[in-house]
Amino acid sequence: MQIGFNLPLSGPLIKRSLTLHSTLVVSALVWSLAADRALAAYTYNVEEIAPPVASNLTMPQIAAILNETGPNPPYLVAYGLSANAPGGTVSAAPLKDVQTDNTACPYLGVYHNAIPNTSKFATYLGCSADQRAWSQVGEIHNDASQPDIRILPDDSVLYADEYNPSVRPYVYIAYYGNTPGQTGLQALIANPAVAPTNKITLPGTFLSAADGTPEFGRINYGGSILSSTIEINYHYYYLGWRDLDAVGTLTNFKSWSGASDTQTNNLVNGAGGNGKIGDSEVFEVSSTVYKLVEAQVNPPRSGDTFGSWRLFLVDKTHGAVQMLSPQLLAGAQSLGNPTLTFVTLPNGTPALVFTCFVFSENSNGTTPGGHIYIYPLP
Repeated sequence: MQIGFNLPLSGPLIKRSLTLHSTLVVSALVWSLAADRALAAYTYNVEEIAPPVASNLTMPQIAAILNETGPNPPYLVAYGLSANAPGGTVSAAPLKDVQTDNTACPYLGVYHNAIPNTSKFATYLGCSADQRAWSQVGEIHNDASQPDIRILPDDSVLYADEYNPSVRPYVYIAYYGNTPGQTGLQALIANPAVAPTNKITLPGTFLSAADGTPEFGRINYGGSILSSTIEINYHYYYLGWRDLDAVGTLTNFKSWSGASDTQTNNLVNGAGGNGKIGDSEVFEVSSTVYKLVEAQVNPPRSGDTFGSWRLFLVDKTHGAVQMLSPQLLAGAQSLGNPTLTFVTLPNGTPALVFTCFVFSENSNGTTPGGHIYIYPLP
């Protein structure tokens, strides 16, 4: 979403233009996390690939889950998502939730918040034993928002955010590599502010006033980040007028090439997404690739900043799209910053984790802020 900074205003968080504590051991995975992560092909990480039990889900069935009308009782439905932190609770939105093999932090989340008494933002890492209660571990990066994270096959870590060191946001990518006796994941959990092994700020898109909301797509990693291929989805603020979706490739953590995601933009436009098209999440079910996208249904310069954001499910393999309408308590309509992750619950059941941000505008009594919906898969 157009640069997607969250600001506190009269309590709940809103989006500005231009813009986890016990040590529960997770049950054995239904599908082998370690085995899946051993694959080094150019494909999506285990977090974005549906487990075999869900491989036959159709687009209408996925849409029903994301609309929160699926037939299975949810594991969790929560609003105003927060994390315990020194001095009290803090917002944990927008949350990207991934599963780890670390018993001290079975579920790891990244999110952002405003830095007190400043106009800046910082990203944070939180941990949870069960995804119901989160504890903030610490700050990852400042002058930054909209974080994303992937755990690589050897437990090194890829991290991305929307970095705004001055007046123009850029996409920032960091890699936390392994050292003798400690993996990148262990180092990050022990100290989220630890310096990354490698980092890069990507160049701004031509004719764009901003780039942001990065999300990892396909990854080819065989143990060296300097010999890797990383697909990154993001948005660019074209001519300072309209956000559009884009996708690019970071090769060997040095060479960058990005371009507009014309297919997604055209499909979302045709389904009613006439305004800004922004934050997204790519995932795969069997051999079908989907993209969960936020977009405004009101056109740019309509004067509607926060009230018309909707979510769209795009089938990129077959060129289909559907506008979603999650059935939230009290009927909030304006939603953004979608994330989707496949995990295994503490009881060993595979599940889909869907999170989004609920705006104050058109919330209709729904608690604004971070929303999380966890659905056990059939």
